[in-house]
Amino acid sequence: MLKKLIILVILMFIVIVGLIGFGGKEIFNKNGYFTKSTNGLNVNSSIDFALPDQHDKIYALKDDTKKVVFVFSKGMGHIVKNYLSQQPENFLPSKNMLFVADISPMPVAIRNLMAMPDLKKSKYSVLLIFKPELVKPFVNESIKDKIIIATIENKKITNITLATNEQEFVNAIK
Repeated sequence: MLKKLIILVILMFIVIVGLIGFGGKEIFNKNGYFTKSTNGLNVNSSIDFALPDQHDKIYALKDDTKKVVFVFSKGMGHIVKNYLSQQPENFLPSKNMLFVADISPMPVAIRNLMAMPDLKKSKYSVLLIFKPELVKPFVNESIKDKIIIATIENKKITNITLATNEQEFVNAIK
């Protein structure tokens, strides 16, 4: 009985070490991702980016993109996610809109083992900022706990709307 218990403990240890080893490695192909801004997420700022979605497909900001939704906190991300999960699959593309979420504060193991599998179930693309250096051109500490909706024209921000709940978010993306 003691032998079986020791073998079971050793096997569990091997599995845990294996999961931690897998979970600690970056899963994104790091080539080709960038973020740029002439003045943060502010009116008249020119922005550009190429970021991966949850399936590691690169999305670049296009001239015809009309709105970009940015979230830099978990709570705001859940508000957007809950709303988008109730919309048709083509909701974001039909509005020339992109959804960008900052996941850089999340530990890599948790991101790989929990967050990414959940995100991959989504019927919409979430562009992911996974490195702190990719956040720097966009982050504004005073509004990072809000949903930021940037209205853009030819990659230049023409309006910024902030939302803190689903109704404000819905009104901002109309």
